[in-house]
Amino acid sequence: MQIPELTFPAALTVTGQTIDISGFGLQLKTFYTGLFWETVDHYRRAGKPRVAIGIAGPTGAGKSVVAVLFQELARQARLAFAFEAVTIDAYHYPNHYLLSHCSDGVALKQVKGRFDTYDVAALVRDLDAFAGGQNIAFPAYSRTLHDPVPDRVPITAPATLLILEGLWLLSDQGGWERIRPRLDFCYFIDSDQERTRPAVLKRHMAGGRTLADATRHYENVDGRNSAQVRQTRHKADKVIPPYYEVGGGG
Repeated sequence: MQIPELTFPAALTVTGQTIDISGFGLQLKTFYTGLFWETVDHYRRAGKPRVAIGIAGPTGAGKSVVAVLFQELARQARLAFAFEAVTIDAYHYPNHYLLSHCSDGVALKQVKGRFDTYDVAALVRDLDAFAGGQNIAFPAYSRTLHDPVPDRVPITAPATLLILEGLWLLSDQGGWERIRPRLDFCYFIDSDQERTRPAVLKRHMAGGRTLADATRHYENVDGRNSAQVRQTRHKADKVIPPYYEVGGGG
């Protein structure tokens, strides 16, 4: 099979926000091109029409960036199967639920992003429907509405590679232990909080938070989540660096 030459865009749209990747150098492009074709190979070796591959890692490690980049490369690659990406953020409970439900006397809205602020049962049902070959429409997450939007990622092709990205894919608490067995392969993007914190604060402020509010949320939620999530990396099939730590990426 002739492998087509893949080109990288100057920017990616990730959950409604523009991510500039124009600075990706040759080493970064080579790394992600190789990782993309490796992912395609995982699909082929699975030997079945529907395959789910996870991308886990702490907040700010670039999980969504990789998922969207892979979608862009897949559009160019003339694959014999469909290629889609879904984020677990789309399975957050809606804000009205998070405001009206509490944990330890605190509204779940205040800890949005913690493992217990997601409808894991709905994610399990959708993954099972996907694996069973059903037509399905996964939800998406709007960083404008700050809420999930149902039925935004339709999948009807019998042969589909699904990328599922998110914090808690390898967790064993709050029902998340049901997710790892449903993934045919899982990457873990590893990075420490010193490197991820600025990216997370920038994303929160782009979504409308003040610096003070973004910092508060990071200290109370994101940083704690990331520390827990990093303890799950041994459950991944492969640990990889974030894009900003690959040589040539800044």
